[in-house]
Parts: sequence; structure tokens; C-alpha cells
Amino acid sequence: MKILDARILIIDADTEVVEFLKNHLGTQHVIESTGSGIDGIAKGSSSEYDIYFISMSLPDISGRDVLHAIRKVHEEAICIMMSSNPSIDSAVQTTQMGAYNYISKPFDPEKIIPMVHRALERRWYILEARRLREERENNLAELSVDKSRLATVINSIDDGILVINQNKEIIFYNPRFLQLIDTDRQILIGDSMFRYLPQSLQKQICEILQKAESDGKTGAIKQELVIKPPFELVVMANTAPIFGENGQCLGVVSVLRDITEMKQLEQSKSRFVNMVAHELKAPLAAIHSYLKMILDNALGDDIVTYNTYMKRSLERTEALMELINDLMNIFRMDSKAVKRNLEKVEMADLLENTVELFRPQMEEREISVNLALKHGLFVKADPEEIRRVFTNLISNAIKYNKYEGSIDISCVEDGRWVKVSVKDTGIGMTADEKDRLFQEFFRAKNKFTRDITGTGLGLAILKKIVDEYAGRITVDTEFGKGSTFTVYLPRVMSGE
Repeated sequence: MKILDARILIIDADTEVVEFLKNHLGTQHVIESTGSGIDGIAKGSSSEYDIYFISMSLPDISGRDVLHAIRKVHEEAICIMMSSNPSIDSAVQTTQMGAYNYISKPFDPEKIIPMVHRALERRWYILEARRLREERENNLAELSVDKSRLATVINSIDDGILVINQNKEIIFYNPRFLQLIDTDRQILIGDSMFRYLPQSLQKQICEILQKAESDGKTGAIKQELVIKPPFELVVMANTAPIFGENGQCLGVVSVLRDITEMKQLEQSKSRFVNMVAHELKAPLAAIHSYLKMILDNALGDDIVTYNTYMKRSLERTEALMELINDLMNIFRMDSKAVKRNLEKVEMADLLENTVELFRPQMEEREISVNLALKHGLFVKADPEEIRRVFTNLISNAIKYNKYEGSIDISCVEDGRWVKVSVKDTGIGMTADEKDRLFQEFFRAKNKFTRDITGTGLGLAILKKIVDEYAGRITVDTEFGKGSTFTVYLPRVMSGE
């Protein structure tokens, strides 16, 4: 169950983010927005909204301050934190402060819509639980009915809940708990926890029970547990003792929250830093070696030899500059720092002009190009970004093509899309290479690509650009026969 006409408050100064959320959350919801954190506190505190979207970075105060102020007034508020520069520390800190979720910008529509649905479901259960509490206070005669309804609420929340008694027997769990320990076994109430629970969770529970029995006082333990290594399923387990009226420890309660996506983000950032270091090290080492030999006069007296090594150093330097430019483009896109001049772009003219830039390279390798372009098809975009997309695809179609090969470029109308295909008769890719094609720094390595230069970032940038315009890209390839890249961009309809 969920709320169909929710009240949503967006606290973000980035108008693109606000418009994106308004466009994708649906017209049935009442959506308000403000770019000021102070104004957001005033709005969000005076009236309780169903969902709060809060930017970590605001022009007047921090998103953490806004989260703290709103949660202080509305303890059960569903707050979703948004960050252009996500970090594991910020995610953990805001989660500890009561945030429902922590997401990175730019948003993936395929992920944010299901997340909002889950948040509204949780909000519905919160309101339902609140209503049940009020009913119970006003009418004790309905206690048995309330218990059933409360069980429905607990069984439907997104966190896993487990209750263990002092004998280490399982006395309660909800369905989500079974999912978060990755088991499809039915647990019998009263069974020993050692038959079912992961060892790391057993250890946490035993530690709390032991401390509670020895000194009668112990706090909660919060710990990350890897359920399916390496990072396929990771949970944050928060386990606390349950004390009776006489101070005796009756057992423990464990709440498990899925933090898999957050841990995967942390790992991705670590891998990215390592890849950047690796890609910079090789050309710098080569330049250092060349220049040292030149300065040491280790190449003899032939000036031609020295010029050759200077030329190699220059080529390596240019490759480094290309890599750095690509990295800066990726960082700007990820941080939403790219300024776009949107206008209607006629695709056939853009493609014809782009092809002309590559005529000398195609003639040098005797590659023929065949154009099948329908004029009068427009997209609304930054011309330079769209030109970069097809400059990359056509450049690759030349570099990875065979001598005396061919390139077919088509531009047609496909419903509400402009469909552009670039087909070559070149090297092609294996299935594994195709799956990794848009990963940063990935380059196919085989006997055909050994002498072809590149940063491994071009296609990653290309896909980010296409995604920014709500488009998509597909690849059809066969190793040894060639590849076809097809880009779909939203078409400007007549009258727009």
C-alpha cells in the first residue's frame, strides 16, 4: 500500500534537479520546492510532508542541519538526502541522523521511481502505525485488532527485525529479515539462533547478552555484516538489549538495514582512483625515461635519434592531456557542473559536417562512407555535446575498421526518437568486451587493437551525454566482422 497523492518538499537550489523530480514523480502528487535551507526548515517544520528531498549542498546552510531541524520537529519524517559528491562518511552520518536514504546526483530514473514508491509505502505504514497507536490509547477494547495491524506494519517495513530471548532462541522475525540474511528457510519460533543466523550476527548477539548478564548495563552495537561477499549483500546490523521492569535482560532486538548500494559506491570510487593512478603512471614513466636518456646524452651523436625520442615524449604528453581532458569531462558531468546551451539541432546537417572532418583519415585508409540521412529531424540539445557523441563514434569506426573497409551512417525517425546508427566493417567485439564497453578505462585488448591509441574514457563520456538527454545507446557487434552503434535521442515534435 502507498499514498497516491503525497505532499513532497524538495529543498535544493539546483533547478535541473527540481525539474527532474517534478517531471518523474508524477502529477498526482503535490510537490513544493525551495532553494533555501532556512526556508526549507520553516516549510518542513510548520507542516509535515510525506517525503522530503534534501540536498547536502545548499547556499545558506548544510543539508545535515536541515535534516536535523526537520527530524527534531517530525521524528518520523521520510528524508531522502541528495549529493553531487557522495561519500560513505556522509551516507553513514545522515543515516544515523535518521535519513531514509542517500542518493547521488544525477539520478537514474529506473532507480529513483521504485525508491520513491518504497518510501511512500513506508510513509503509509508510519501513518497507519500512528493511527493505530491513537486508536489503542482511546480504545483498549481494540487491542487484539491493533496487534494484528501492528504485525502487518512490522512485516512490511524495509528493515529486517529479529528478536532473541535470553536463551538465544528466536521469538520473532519479519519477512524482510529472511531476505537480508539471504535465506529461504522457514525459521520456527523457539528454535536456537545458531541453526539459522550468520556467524557474525550470532557473535554480535552473544556479546550483548554476555555484557548484559555480567554488569547489567550495555549499549547497542552497530556493525556492518557482509552476508554475500564481496559486496553483493551487505547490511548494517543494529543490535540492542531488551530489559524488563526489574532491570533483568530479557533478550535482544536486531534491526538490519540494506547498505549494499552504499558499499558498492565506495568500492567503485576506490577502483576508479586506482585506475586513474595506473593510467597516469605508464606514460609519465615513459616520458621520464626518454628525457633522462636525452639529458644524459645516452643516445649517441645522431640528432635524428634525439628528435625521435623528443617526438615520442610529445606524443605521450598529448595522450596525457587527452586523458586529463576526458577525466575533467567526466567529473564535470558527475558533479552537474556542465553548462549547456540548449537549442534545436538538425541531425542530418550535424552528421554531414562531422563526417567531413574525418575525410582525410578515411581517404588515407581507403575507407568508404555511405550516408542515409533524413533531413528535418531535430533534437533539443547542446550542439557541441551531440557533436562530441558522433565524433567519438565515427572516429572509432575509422580506428577500429579494416583497410579498405566501409562505414554506414543512417539517421531516421523512429516514433518519438531520432535514431542514428554508425556501422563499421572492423574488428568487432566479443560478448565479454561488449558487456564492459561503457566502463571507464575499459579498452578491448587483442592483436588487432595493440597499436590503436585511446584513453578508454570516450564511450563512458558518450553514454553519460546520451543519458543526460534521456536517450539510450545500443550495440550490435560480432568479433571479426564489425559493430553497429545506435543512438536514440528524443525528437523535437512539430509545434515544440
